[in-house]
Amino acid sequence: MHLLRRLRPLYRTEPLADGALVQRMRGHRLESSIRLGPNEWHVAIIHADGTVDDLGISRNLLTTVGRDLLAAGFGNPAGKDGALTASSATSATPAGGGMTVDAYKGWRVYAPVTGLTTAPVYGNIGSNSATVLTIDQWWTAADGVGATPAATNGYHIQPATIARFMALTENAGAASAADTVLTGEITTGGLARAIATYAHTPGAATYTMTKSFSVTASFPAIHKGALFTAANPTAAGVMVFEAVLNADAIVVNGDTLQIVATNTLSG
Repeated sequence: MHLLRRLRPLYRTEPLADGALVQRMRGHRLESSIRLGPNEWHVAIIHADGTVDDLGISRNLLTTVGRDLLAAGFGNPAGKDGALTASSATSATPAGGGMTVDAYKGWRVYAPVTGLTTAPVYGNIGSNSATVLTIDQWWTAADGVGATPAATNGYHIQPATIARFMALTENAGAASAADTVLTGEITTGGLARAIATYAHTPGAATYTMTKSFSVTASFPAIHKGALFTAANPTAAGVMVFEAVLNADAIVVNGDTLQIVATNTLSG
């Protein structure tokens, strides 16, 4: 085998004004490039021996609940603040209750851990009842695990337009704007929902979210993917984008599944 072929390829994403350019590099050599339009996914499988299966481009669908979330974030409807009466690693209970069920789904709740000089933490709200906010976890600004706020601390809820957690499924159904969950979401084998990497060129109409999954099990037919507002299926949040892969991904232990999603910011 040629020495260069022993190197595992790397993918480099360059956001463009109306899409993105995905380049496959091996060492310092450009092997190939593919141009994504304003709302598409590109998927490739990098095998342990350095060979690549390029699955091509598929459409990235903005869901109805995703549109509603973006409207709330851009329109900035009234948030909510006050004091907590209870908190845990995955929940917060605002004083007074009276919340409309799931009115804050997909939003964020911020709270100080303790004192006036401690940086606040936040949780991505997966759902809410009339009295309790269910969150994925408490986060720091650097994407670390934050401490649970004291049960009587103040809080602030505000809209969020962030869909940064990528998920996958082998479910063979079609994508639909009416979908709210990713049926059969994978939670094992290195393909569990995870943070994707954001990139944007100033002034461009699109941004990209990129994730390389390190596969540790066999999956014969990965069919769809999605971007969510929260980190795990338990507090799932809002599924903002959904895509059927151009071809089902067949992966085994040792493979890398590389996904680049472009999302448009204009019609």
